[in-house]
This record gives sequence, C-alpha cells and structure tokens, in this order.
Amino acid sequence: MKRNAQDSIRGIWPPLMLEVTPDGAIDYDVLKETAHYFAQAGVHGLYTGDTASEFYTLEYEEWDELAVAAREIIGDTGLPAGIGCTWTNQAGALRRIAKARELGYDNIHLSPPYWIKLNAASLESYWRAVAGVAGDLPIFVYAGSQGQFPLDAALVKRLREWCPAIAGIKSAGFDPVVANGLLIHHPDLAHFVHEQVLCGLVAMGASGCFSALVGLCPALVMKWHGMIERGEWEEAFAIQRRVNRFYDEGVQPVRRAGYVVDKALSELGGVPGATRKLRAPYAPLPDELREILRTAADRHLPEYREK
Repeated sequence: MKRNAQDSIRGIWPPLMLEVTPDGAIDYDVLKETAHYFAQAGVHGLYTGDTASEFYTLEYEEWDELAVAAREIIGDTGLPAGIGCTWTNQAGALRRIAKARELGYDNIHLSPPYWIKLNAASLESYWRAVAGVAGDLPIFVYAGSQGQFPLDAALVKRLREWCPAIAGIKSAGFDPVVANGLLIHHPDLAHFVHEQVLCGLVAMGASGCFSALVGLCPALVMKWHGMIERGEWEEAFAIQRRVNRFYDEGVQPVRRAGYVVDKALSELGGVPGATRKLRAPYAPLPDELREILRTAADRHLPEYREK
C-alpha cells in the first residue's frame, strides 16, 4: 500500500446506487450503465455498498453478489473501485473485508458496529481484528452519514496504531476545528469531505469528495473540481456558494422531513436508470419534496438541465 494516500486516492468518486428488477433483485444492467455514465463524465473512481447504496438493507449473500458484480463492472471502466464493508457486528464486517480483499478492491469504507457505541477497549479490539483481515487493503474510516462514529485527530492516531491499513477518512468535515486537526495531524491520509465544504478543505489539504451531487450534474461537478485543483479560487468559490445555496434551499427540507436525498439527486439529474425507489421500509422522496429539490436546482445549479 502506498503510505501517502494523498498521492494515490483523490478526486470525485460517485456512489453506484442500487436499482432493482420487478422481482426485487439488484439490476446489474443499470449498475453497469451507471458506471460507464460516470466514467465518461471523467470521475476519478467509483464505489458502492455504503449508505447511498443502502448497505444496511443487504444480507451477506446479496452483498457478496454485489461485491463480485461491482468489481467487474467498475474494472471494465478502468477506474479504481471501492466498497463499503460496514456491518452491525464484527464477524459480518470481517467477512466483507476478506471478500473485498480477495476481489482486489482498491479501497474499502468502514465504520465500526454502530447500533451500540463501542467503548475504548471494544474499539481497540475491533480495529485490531480489522487489521488482521485487511492486510494492506486501504481503508477509509467512515464517520457515517448520521454521525455514528465521530472522528478527531487524537482518535484517528489511535486507530492507525491499531490498524495500519487506514489510508483515508470519509467525513463530512462540518466542524472546522475537528477538520483542521485531522488535516494538520494526518496530512498523509486522503481526507474526503462533503461538497458544502469542498473548496475550503481542499485548499487546506483535503483530497476530494465521495459525491452525491455529481449525480445531479456531472459536468458541473467535474468542471468545479478542475478549478479547485488548478487553484482558480475565485471561480471555484463562486460555484461553492451556489452549491451551498442549493443544499440550503433544496436538500435541507428533504432531510428535515426524514428522507434520503442521494437517489433523488441522480433521478433528477437523469442518471441512466435512476429512480427514487428505496428498499422497504424506507419511503421514496414524494413529489412535493422533489419539486422543492428541482426548484432549488433550477435556481442555483441550472447546468444540470444541460445534456
């Protein structure tokens, strides 16, 4: 494993979300079409099996099927591949990590079991067990979309002592003090942050974004990332302000109502095969909230309509 993950893992990585056939099985034709759609847009990598891909609804047999298929599908695009291996118990997580390593995934995303918070002794036991299975498979420590695993620089230092395979952090980074500590004390890790703080934190050393917004408008997100990489800060921050207004006016009402937004962004953006459907018991975004999302996109990110 390259120890300086900043040099090898960076950029914009969209999730491959799951659509299903009429009998409820994962639709791998759609998964393949989506992967090539994003690859043609110029993204830097692809992943599946995390929150946006509804990992929490997949028992091991279906996750295993997904892992095998997604590795081949992403491999055909020529892009690096990641997969989420989080589960509610240690045995399930270790089984997933072992499979991801066997399949040759380029990295995995991982939180500890999240239903009951682990104390210090349990946390150490878990991450040492992970290290024994992961070997040199690069791991992104995932804070969780609901803040299930709060991270700071001191905790990450301990995690790296227990699990040297840790190569990056998947964290929203909304707390500027915590984000600053992570970037200062772990500059060799690849720090992936949310779109709402992308410009500022990349300027401070972050590596990129596991992006749902790229589903709404790949061309704009990739153009924006290019500006950030080139240090064209005036233009990049102008887009950042538009992105943040879109999140405030369009996404926040969706979240406050208790709905997830990832699939709705891809459906609105016209990603091939994308729908708002979620696995039971999770309800799809209703039309009235989609209209709020669309109105905000029309106002602040009108490029999404350009095909």
